[in-house]
Amino acid sequence: MFAADYRTYIPDDLQLGSNCVLETSAVHFNNKVLVQIRFNGELDQCLEVTSRGLPASSFEATKLYDEVFQNSSQQKEENKNYEFDNDDDSFTLAEDYLSNFQISTRLGDSNDMKLPIVCSQIAELYYKVIFPSNADKLRDVAPTRDFVISLSGKFFRKSSTDNDFRILLHILQAIRSMYT
Repeated sequence: MFAADYRTYIPDDLQLGSNCVLETSAVHFNNKVLVQIRFNGELDQCLEVTSRGLPASSFEATKLYDEVFQNSSQQKEENKNYEFDNDDDSFTLAEDYLSNFQISTRLGDSNDMKLPIVCSQIAELYYKVIFPSNADKLRDVAPTRDFVISLSGKFFRKSSTDNDFRILLHILQAIRSMYT
């Protein structure tokens, strides 16, 4: 088990009010990471994030991958003589990071579409930065873990859509600062 916490003030330019406090804490277990993101000490949403989806590297070993690229090379040979065919069939499959996670609302407003995106970005931060740094010393025991993220929905209720991205960046920076 590993625990970390961090506290910072929210800048006034994010238009969430004056003297607002952002508190982040995380507890790492072998199978889950519990993350709490408090706005002035308040939590009103709880979401569970489980790892799902197919990474792009897993496509290379599938029958579908072979079939798609075999058919595309055949079509390219057949259409070689036609000048109107400008399709570039040399594409690569890209990983869709938002589909890597299944997000379920456990407590709070399940109609809020911003919070699942925020939670997927938090999970991506953990998978790309925090887990590889082995800050919790659990990388060898549990390389992949699910998340239970509790946070305040007030971060995104008061703000305009222009500030949403900046608020998300501030939250991600606070989480990253927990581990430095």
